[in-house]
Amino acid sequence: MIKKITLLITIVLVIASCDKKFNDIGAEVLPTNPYVGKRAYYPVGVKHALIDVVQTSNIAPIQLGERTDKLYGNTAAAIVSQLNLSQYTPSFGAYSAQREIDSSFNELETVNEVWLEIPFFTNRNDADGDGLIDIYDVDDADSNSDSDGDGVSDIDEQTNGTDPTNPDTDGDGTLDGEDTDTVNPNPDKKLYEIDSLFGDRNASFDVEVNKLNYFLRQLDPNQNFEQGQVYYSNFSIGAHKDQPLASENITLDFNEIVKDSTDNLSPRIRVPLNKQIFQQLILNKEGDSELENSENWRDFFRSISIETSNFSSPLLMLLDTNNMVIRIEYTYKSKVANSDPVEIEDVTDEFLINTLGSIRFNTLTKTTTAEAELNDIISANAPAQIALSGGLGTIADIHLFEDSDVLDDLKNKPWLLNEANLRFHVDKQAVDFYEHTLPSRLYVYNANTLAPIIDFAQDAVATTSLSKIVYGGFLIEEEEGDKQYYKVRITNYLRDIITKDSINAPLRVALTNILPNQTEVLMAKVNSNDVAKIPVGTVASPKSGIFVGPNPSNPDLSDLKLQLEIFYTEIN
Repeated sequence: MIKKITLLITIVLVIASCDKKFNDIGAEVLPTNPYVGKRAYYPVGVKHALIDVVQTSNIAPIQLGERTDKLYGNTAAAIVSQLNLSQYTPSFGAYSAQREIDSSFNELETVNEVWLEIPFFTNRNDADGDGLIDIYDVDDADSNSDSDGDGVSDIDEQTNGTDPTNPDTDGDGTLDGEDTDTVNPNPDKKLYEIDSLFGDRNASFDVEVNKLNYFLRQLDPNQNFEQGQVYYSNFSIGAHKDQPLASENITLDFNEIVKDSTDNLSPRIRVPLNKQIFQQLILNKEGDSELENSENWRDFFRSISIETSNFSSPLLMLLDTNNMVIRIEYTYKSKVANSDPVEIEDVTDEFLINTLGSIRFNTLTKTTTAEAELNDIISANAPAQIALSGGLGTIADIHLFEDSDVLDDLKNKPWLLNEANLRFHVDKQAVDFYEHTLPSRLYVYNANTLAPIIDFAQDAVATTSLSKIVYGGFLIEEEEGDKQYYKVRITNYLRDIITKDSINAPLRVALTNILPNQTEVLMAKVNSNDVAKIPVGTVASPKSGIFVGPNPSNPDLSDLKLQLEIFYTEIN
């Protein structure tokens, strides 16, 4: 009898354990049998909000260029940035300013060239390890592939030191596979894949760089200097222009920049700046107090702006402004060592002005108006569509159980809640019409507390960087039916409302291409009465999407409307 009782208790515990596991997994992985439970749907409310002015200070990545959107209109993105000297109290040339005076030797430091450089985001992914990055590799799963067709595999070209993208590395007319004496003229050449450019990367456009007279302060005096100063997208560059530094028409170059055999630069925007101004403001200030420390320098030089215009075709660039520099190349006079009589030679050197630790932000300006259809969407009380866009775009609040009686009725039902979801189905016809590029994911958070909607707890033994915290909201494409949707699991959020009487706060949804840290999501302030903050990744996202709303006007989309989906098991 004791054995039978023990066995019975063990079976009960196993069933209880399985039931707990069942409650925490997604319904789509459950077997299709009578024990799955039932499904119910509840209507939701949707309210849009426009993002007209948003915080852009210290938000990465910084944008530059022109974004086009057939629904939202066009937006121009410019950059305002503080700068730092790579060395304070610098000595240009071999002598300090005082030593030049004491020795009566004038080094005559003279600016040759000045470049503003902003690197592109790049990668050098090489899946098969053959020395040729994937974008140029004819087969990135086979290291023995021959990408340039010269008879030598990519991996052997890496070993030989020849160029796997050039069938005749030395240009002598004989293919590398037949050439017995090949010398690579550029053995240190690196190839890069350029990321985060949206539009026509072959477009030409004007770049205007100005020195501003506006002092960018780190701390906000209105907050007793205890919080960082916030800079917004509507900052007026034109009101603070001091000196023009450059006005150039450029086309992007995606090749590595060869400086010398040991110090090549990754692909970047390079704009030549006014040499005379930097001669006057930098080299001629050697030994002066303006270059003595960061406080003096920032008050002296203030900041710069970078604007673009006159695009041959639209192009928006997300750029690596963390590594933006102004590169000053100069020559100076130097005494040749041990020469008698003394000989003087010209020596070339460079000095960098960088952005490390500096304030940087975007200005975002609408250059064309939005289509009237956008106002129809966002002003509707029961919208047929949901419109979301990054930058100066829109977000939406999802309201569950606007009828409190419905919520009370749900609380009294004898249901075991297995899963609750929101499915945002893509309105493919609208997306195609407006030529939108869909984001990687939708991000949903509590509109009151700004806390992300999380459905799994942290797994301390997880080995991946994402652990087992799941936001959901990634784009799903059905193999059958040609449907696309973003599914966000809100099971725990709904359980708390039903069983713990938690506040039924609106759920805010915004698009983003950036997977934020799983426990901290950087937020940007919004200058609006309706919205406090939105994710930083939304501000920097140049994408848009149209989704089926809770009240679709097209009957063919009625099964795809946004509603609360609940899977439950009814308890007898």
